[in-house]
Amino acid sequence: MAHIRQAPNPPREKRGQQLRIPHNYETLLTDEQRRRVDACKNFGWELQFIRRPLFLSPTVVMIDASDTETWEITEDGALAPFNDIRH
Repeated sequence: MAHIRQAPNPPREKRGQQLRIPHNYETLLTDEQRRRVDACKNFGWELQFIRRPLFLSPTVVMIDASDTETWEITEDGALAPFNDIRH
């Protein structure tokens, strides 16, 4: 009888059932973050995801129009390079 090898378990999605960008994401942002997100969208940037860790402020991440640089929108609306992409 041939030995049947089972495939390894697929990696578990770290965010569980949370969407990368929730439907009501604007309510999670500060006024400054909302203004910055809107301004960046006008230049072709896209909202990539919003991390929502328990008991911490959300991390808002956008990618530029050329799809080369990833940026965090800080609580005060400033742009900061973002290098914490988790796979």
